[in-house]
Amino acid sequence: MENDELLHSFIMNIQSINRYLRSMMPDQSGYAVTRVQWLLLRHLQRNGPCTIGELAEHLDVRSSTMSQMVDRLEKNGIVYRASIQKDARIKTVDLNEKGREIIREREKLWVDSLAQPFQSFSKEEKETLLSLMEKLVCHIPKKRENK
Repeated sequence: MENDELLHSFIMNIQSINRYLRSMMPDQSGYAVTRVQWLLLRHLQRNGPCTIGELAEHLDVRSSTMSQMVDRLEKNGIVYRASIQKDARIKTVDLNEKGREIIREREKLWVDSLAQPFQSFSKEEKETLLSLMEKLVCHIPKKRENK
């Protein structure tokens, strides 16, 4: 197979895995989280409290759009806003317990959903797959700033 064909096949397989994982996402938490909201929640989980501006920049949306999204998540008890001690005018957004629980539930469901297919690999194949995926991720260019 030529390089382009291999790359196309790789992308198709990644998309199939992604579709499978998304199909495993019933609304167990009582609140349906959109894909963009999920990215926002995961960013907060990994990075801790962020301002609306930081979240908007991360997801490449306008601050007003992000503010509306945070309003909906806050209304549903998934995130909360808090003032920074140094400057009470600046608010940060962070996960509350319901937001952390949504993340735990979904991640557990994903792991459980892929556990059986992953067992079809030998230990060496699993290690090779993970090593190659990590190598690929390390070589993905970082998002350029529009400055």
